[in-house]
Amino acid sequence: MVHEDYKEMIPARALSALDAADERALNEHLDNCTECQKELEEWQATTAALVVVSEPAEPSPKVRERILSEVRKDLTAEVVPFRSTSRNVWRSFGSLGAMAAVILVTALIVGLIVLWRQNRAMQEDLARTREFVELVTRPGARVSELRGIDLGTGATAKLAYDRDGRAILMANKLPEVPQGKAYQLWFIVPNKTPIPGKTFVPDSTGRVMLKDEMPGEAIDAKLFAVTVEPTGGVKAPSGPMYLRSFEVN
Repeated sequence: MVHEDYKEMIPARALSALDAADERALNEHLDNCTECQKELEEWQATTAALVVVSEPAEPSPKVRERILSEVRKDLTAEVVPFRSTSRNVWRSFGSLGAMAAVILVTALIVGLIVLWRQNRAMQEDLARTREFVELVTRPGARVSELRGIDLGTGATAKLAYDRDGRAILMANKLPEVPQGKAYQLWFIVPNKTPIPGKTFVPDSTGRVMLKDEMPGEAIDAKLFAVTVEPTGGVKAPSGPMYLRSFEVN
């Protein structure tokens, strides 16, 4: 196989969709190819990021019908043999059902990668997501899910933190805050006054990534919340609550 053949196998490897023989061949190539090593790391970071930050969504019935339609076309189409030096990477994906699922996921990831590479701001967003994933995978790290309530209904967030107090909040679909106001994160410890975190303002789409340092007394906090307060923050919550968590397991 040539170098391009191995590169075609990398997305499937990131999705754990290679058969044993192909994976062994790719692993041998990776031992001596830094370019492919870097590309695999990018694909793996992207798939991991999707798992952490994406929201579950039920596919439209049209998606299933479109996939089945394409599969039917493939079954009736004339088979054209490949040159001996070429490689049909899809044969590694097993049954038609598995192939359809992998096609759908791969298309999603490829689309995201293209958008990220076309837009510098999105490249920075990907870097932030990787930072979140890095924190989540550290030994002893924990993740709490926050959900929108009342005025914040529909908003979601995830707060990751470790035993050293490093914390990252990633939120989506937050409503725009009024002039002179900002969101503020709170660490809630039983039998104590809520401990203030940093303030933040989401972008025009309601998304934000906030990095904070949890004080020692908040490391074992079980609950977290986000309220709207005056810009600059306050020492005790006084505004409406938009997000709150549930107890971390």
